[in-house]
Amino acid sequence: MLARRYLRSRRQGRFISFVAWTSALGIALGVATLIVVLSVMHGAAVEIRDKILGFSSHIDVQGPGELLYGWRGWLARIEKAPGIVRAAPYLQAQVLLASGELARGAILKGIDPARESALAAHIVKGRFVRPDDGFAVVIGDALAHRLALTVGDRITVITPKAGVSPGGLAPRARAFRIVGIFDSGFYEYDVGLVLAPLSAVQRLLRAGDAITGIEVFVRHRDAAPRIAKQLEKRLPLGAWVQDWTRRHRAFFKALRTERVAMGVILFMIVLVAVFHLVSSLVMVVMERRREIAVLKTIGATNAEIRRVFLYMAALLAGGGTIAGGILGLLLAWKLEAILQALERALGVSFVSGEVYYIDHVPSVVDPVAVAWILAASFALGLLSAVYPARQAARVPPAEALRVE
Repeated sequence: MLARRYLRSRRQGRFISFVAWTSALGIALGVATLIVVLSVMHGAAVEIRDKILGFSSHIDVQGPGELLYGWRGWLARIEKAPGIVRAAPYLQAQVLLASGELARGAILKGIDPARESALAAHIVKGRFVRPDDGFAVVIGDALAHRLALTVGDRITVITPKAGVSPGGLAPRARAFRIVGIFDSGFYEYDVGLVLAPLSAVQRLLRAGDAITGIEVFVRHRDAAPRIAKQLEKRLPLGAWVQDWTRRHRAFFKALRTERVAMGVILFMIVLVAVFHLVSSLVMVVMERRREIAVLKTIGATNAEIRRVFLYMAALLAGGGTIAGGILGLLLAWKLEAILQALERALGVSFVSGEVYYIDHVPSVVDPVAVAWILAASFALGLLSAVYPARQAARVPPAEALRVE
């Protein structure tokens, strides 16, 4: 009751009451900002991870050399391992794509269409490649836009590996027919990956029956590191097995570091509000010296006086934390729709797929991060009352009453 009464403004102390409640508003804004920003950072990490793993393997198995011969025995061993959903051979190489006067570097990847049915779900124009298509490819929509290509066009694929011609050594080149265009949702794949039947790429590279490696897909992607270690024991000596957490370690580590750094920087907003709360509580102590002296005169103990100001801090910090949490969760929930509406209204794009790998601002609330933010903000708010509460408990009743 006393804590609520001290926070209500009276004619002489409206400014002090206003300062106290603005500190709660500062905590609310800091908490909301933290939740929104960390939700965007978490959403970007989840989105990019899902896009990468939706179009690439959970585990990559390669041989000791550049090419893997006798891979069918390896494939049989991998498919018998527990936790494996499917495995598929692939052969890839860096190539130059040419169409008229336009050219662009890309990765040509030969796949077994019968084992890569999941990739067919990303086709937006035309169809997916078939085993008997011969020299046919599917390309990303961004690459098709760059080279002004569509389904049915032909594209020249040039490999850096030299072949013998009447004029001497020359790069190998072959015309491929575009049978489909895919949209993976991940810009780096859409602009730099070309898929073709495995047999066609083997003929182009003159690799015989060799492949680059075997892509492995597991039932639970978080179990990929454990399964990768098991595969290393099953396969012959020299097998190179790498799961997705190792293959993209630097990228996801950079995202985590960015998220932590952003959280630390933005948490300064909450700290500023907490320091503001300390000063406002000190001002309340100075204003309420007479009331504190009267309370101590009628028998209130120092612990009870301290408790009053701890309750005040709990009301301000708790109110600010709860309000900020609700506001932050609502904004994080509707942030993507709000930004899309602003983009349509202003005619601008806030996120470029060429720079950020994704073309929109995803927002995914991380419950653990939200819990830490709310708990830390409330705890700091309570700590802010320690010094003012001690000062209030030290008010001498006789001197305060005489002066007042």
